[in-house]
Amino acid sequence: MMGRRKGEVIKTFTLTLIAIFVMFIILFPVYYIFTVSITPGSTLATTEFHLIPRNVSLDSYREVLFGFSGSKLSENFTGTIEGSAHVQDGKLYLVDGTLKGKVKYGPFTGLTFEIPVKGLTFDVSTAQNAQGRLEGEVSGLFVLTRVNEDGSIGFAIVRDVKLKSGEVEGVKVSGQMEKYVVARNTGTVSFTNIGKFVNSKFFGYLKNSLIIATLTVLLALLFVVPAAYAFSRMKFFGRDHVLYFYLMFTQVAGGLGIAGLIALYGMVVKLGLYDKLPVLSFIYAAGSVPFNTWLLKGYIDSISPDFDEAALVDGASYLQIIRHVLLPMALPGIATVAIFAFIGGWTEFILASLLLTEPNQPLSVWIYLLLGGIGRGIDWSYFAAAALLFALPVFLMFMLAQNYIRSGLTVGGLKE
Repeated sequence: MMGRRKGEVIKTFTLTLIAIFVMFIILFPVYYIFTVSITPGSTLATTEFHLIPRNVSLDSYREVLFGFSGSKLSENFTGTIEGSAHVQDGKLYLVDGTLKGKVKYGPFTGLTFEIPVKGLTFDVSTAQNAQGRLEGEVSGLFVLTRVNEDGSIGFAIVRDVKLKSGEVEGVKVSGQMEKYVVARNTGTVSFTNIGKFVNSKFFGYLKNSLIIATLTVLLALLFVVPAAYAFSRMKFFGRDHVLYFYLMFTQVAGGLGIAGLIALYGMVVKLGLYDKLPVLSFIYAAGSVPFNTWLLKGYIDSISPDFDEAALVDGASYLQIIRHVLLPMALPGIATVAIFAFIGGWTEFILASLLLTEPNQPLSVWIYLLLGGIGRGIDWSYFAAAALLFALPVFLMFMLAQNYIRSGLTVGGLKE
C-alpha cells in the first residue's frame, strides 16, 4: 500500500515538473520580450541574456503611453510676449524678447512653451511712435514636430500670431504679426499629464483599434447568431450543403491572395469607402461569418430543441427564442465567436494598412511600422513595451470571456 502511494506521489511530482517545464517553454518568449521592455537600451538579438534583468526601468512604457516621438502637434495657443521694442509708422518692431504660450484642451492645460524671439514685426493700429519695453497678450497657432531629450524644442513653427493687447511705454498696440517664427533647438516645451495623454501616438491608434475590433465583434454576432440558429434548427432545401459550400468558397477566395486584395481595394475605392473604419469592420466580420457560423451551429446542436418547442408553445417568436432561450444557454459558444472576431479585428494589419491612411490606422499597423522595414536602428525597449501593451487587450478579452463561459455553463441543460 505504501509503495503504491509512493509511486503515485512520484508520478504526480514528475507530471507537475513536466507541465511546469512545458509552460516555461511556451511563455519564455513573452518573458524575454518583457525583460527587453524594462531594460533601457536593450537589444533583441544578443548572445548575452539575464533571467533577472539589470537596471530595470519603466521609461519605455512611459514613452509609449505618454511620449512625443515625432508626431505632429498643431494647436491654437494663448500667451504673452515681452521684450524691447519700438513703434514707428504703424509697425511694431520687437528687437529682442520672449514668447510664452499655453495650449489648452478644454479647461485643462496640455502644454506650455517658451521661445526666445527677435526681429519680429507686427502691423499695428496706431499712428503713435514709442520705444521701450513691450508687454502684451498674444494668440496663434503652435506647430510642434520634435522635442529634444533635454526638453528643448527640436523644431516648431509659430504662425498666425495676433497681438491682442499690448503696451509700449504707455502706447496701446494690437495687430497681426508678419511672417512666422521658426524655433529650432531652442526654447523649452513642457507637457502636462493631460497633454501627454492627448498627444500620445499610442492612444490615438488604440482608439482606432478599439473601434475596429468592437464593431467587428458586434457585426459578427449580429450575422452569426441568427445564421447558426437557422442552420441548426430550421429545415430548408440544401441546408446540409450550403454551409460547407460557404466555407469552401471563402477558403478558395482567401487563396487568391494578392489578387483578392487588389480586387477588394478597387471595389472599396470605387464605392467611395476608402479610409473608413466601419468599412474595415464589415470586411473583417464578413470574413469571419462562415467559420464562426459553423462553430456556433455545432454548439447549438448540443442544446436540446425541447427548449425551443416549449417557447413556441408559449407563443414566442423566433427572435424571442434567440434572445431569451438561445443566448443564455449558448453563451460559451457565443463568447468563443466573440473572441475570434475580436482577435481578427485587433491583429489584422494587411487590409488596415491598405485601406486606411495613417491617422485612421490601428495599433497593429503602427507596431509593424515601428520595425522600420528590417528593424535596424529601432529602440527595442520601446518596441517591446508597445508590443506587450498591444497584446494586453487580447488577454483582457480572454479573461472577460471566461466569466461569460462560466456563467453560461451554470445555466444547465435538459435533464432526460
